[in-house]
Amino acid sequence: MQPAPTLGTLGAMRSVQWDVEGRDRPTPYTRVYVRGMWLNRDKQAFEGEQHTLDKALTQQRSGNTPPTRLTRRRLDVRTASVAGMPVRTARPRTDAPVARVLYLHGGGYVHPLTKDYWRLVRSLTSVPAEVVVPAYPLAPDATVDDVLPRLMSLVSAVSADGLPLVVMGDSAGGALSLVIAQQLRDTRGARPAGVVLLSPWLDATLDEEQVRDLEATDPMLAESGLRAAGRWWAGDRSPADPLVSPVNGWLDDLPPLDVYIGDRDILRPAVDLLADRARTSEVALHVHEHPAMFHVWMTRAIPEAARTRHALVELVRRRAGA
Repeated sequence: MQPAPTLGTLGAMRSVQWDVEGRDRPTPYTRVYVRGMWLNRDKQAFEGEQHTLDKALTQQRSGNTPPTRLTRRRLDVRTASVAGMPVRTARPRTDAPVARVLYLHGGGYVHPLTKDYWRLVRSLTSVPAEVVVPAYPLAPDATVDDVLPRLMSLVSAVSADGLPLVVMGDSAGGALSLVIAQQLRDTRGARPAGVVLLSPWLDATLDEEQVRDLEATDPMLAESGLRAAGRWWAGDRSPADPLVSPVNGWLDDLPPLDVYIGDRDILRPAVDLLADRARTSEVALHVHEHPAMFHVWMTRAIPEAARTRHALVELVRRRAGA
């Protein structure tokens, strides 16, 4: 963890960098892969409120996917209970970690861990890093007010030994990562070395005008069911509340923020809003936009994902000062 900056250093932190990375067109393999996503109707999981609920409850009954056999063979994986949550920790078997990554999985606050996440975890441990993956309670039974205190307790636990901490998450987990950083700032908690948001769901209302146009190009997400999931997670709060839609929160005095987003993702417009707000805030934001990429592509078994995972490893090393 790093000490909080003083007022005299804040001005130097203000910067917004937006890079378009990767190729304009996906590789042939990825084009076939995405065609399969459309044929399988992957986005049906979030089409309509009732269908979204039924699908989510079915997946929740199946439970979180445990670490794969390959993950267990390559890594030292341990399970503990922290703040009433199952928490798995994966680390290299030989190399001592130079960083710790708290990874918060996505799934619209309603879907549990899937096996694709363990592919990303394996990559992140090559920093070398210890990767902490909580299976936090899900909506509709749990809300942000139920879960956030548990996650803050976990952050306190993993910050105790001073190993540089990077808070990272995708989709709903990306939103939670930003919320946690804002909470740590507000409570004067230990400061993460960096915050990395992968295809983050920054605005649970999905009120941006471009969302509807982008849905036709997004093979994974549908706005109707996603909006419902946001309401369930908000509980008694408005979905626009900064604890649910952190793009509406105060951005000053946060650790460096890195955002990875594809242009075939209905969550992209809120990244534009985040960048606009960051330009008038004391924060360093770097957006890595990937053309023709879909929601949370970096967890998949495609060439573009492998390149992004390599970039994430390098980013964690830099943030940790390794």
